[in-house]
Amino acid sequence: MAHTIMKSLALTLSVGALGALALDKKPLRTEVVLAHFAEDLGWVSQFIGKPNTEIKIYSKAAELPHIAGVQAMPLPNVGRESHTFLHHIAHNYDKLADWTVFSQAVAPTWGYLIGGSANGHLSDKVSFEDYLQPFPNGDDSMFVMTAASRFPEAA
Repeated sequence: MAHTIMKSLALTLSVGALGALALDKKPLRTEVVLAHFAEDLGWVSQFIGKPNTEIKIYSKAAELPHIAGVQAMPLPNVGRESHTFLHHIAHNYDKLADWTVFSQAVAPTWGYLIGGSANGHLSDKVSFEDYLQPFPNGDDSMFVMTAASRFPEAA
């Protein structure tokens, strides 16, 4: 009996949280948290109804967006997207999804253009759908390192 308990404990400790989720066999819940101000949200419709995926929009706009199948909540227009993300974590700490995707509400496209509406923040070979897959390759997070620079032309 003691041997079985120790073997079970060793298995739990060796596989960690990811293994415990895998052993549970429940579908993992993904939540997309969008920080919105004035962005066009038309792109969100392609993700509504995706299995085990919920979309929450926190809007700092004067008028709250209304999209069927999406929960939208007003926030005061203070801080930036980090304020929105921290608000979500603090107010949902005991009921966070298995996998949460935090994003600005601009349509996800390639590039990072300062001051433009096409700031999709995606890197080469990465799609928004890639972020929605819980625990990719067994990892407990997904963060794509990107950098863009523009150097002034020499005079």
